[in-house]
Amino acid sequence: MSGIKRGKFAELDGATVFALARLRQAVFVVEQACAYPDLDDCDLDAETVHFWVEGETPTEAVACVRVLRDGDGWKIGRVCCALPARGTGLSAKVFGAAMDFLGPEAVVTLGAQTYAAGFYRRFGFTEEGEEYEEDGIMHITMRRPAT
Repeated sequence: MSGIKRGKFAELDGATVFALARLRQAVFVVEQACAYPDLDDCDLDAETVHFWVEGETPTEAVACVRVLRDGDGWKIGRVCCALPARGTGLSAKVFGAAMDFLGPEAVVTLGAQTYAAGFYRRFGFTEEGEEYEEDGIMHITMRRPAT
């Protein structure tokens, strides 16, 4: 495994785009049995930044996070980790890199799968509002205010 990598979509090569799409498909579409349009225009936005860790080859990603503009703040999404890498702390490292990039002055929101809310609380996020169902999975909006 390599270290944490970062880039905007225009900076990513084909192998990296493939690796990120394959990981997200494996976790969100196949593992969670959720048919939804994972590839969206947000990936292409000029301000969106992707964070990931490569696996054994450049066409394999083992963890990723996507950070995008949301009005005056930021939104985090597409947080996932390959099944064999779970429990190793890798997700926290990649997520932490994204939070370091945003800095403490950024207001950040995310739509957490409810079971994962505890993970995000470790980074200063708190639940906001009621749980909601998205693509058959329960979620909760979470926010980390600027400090």
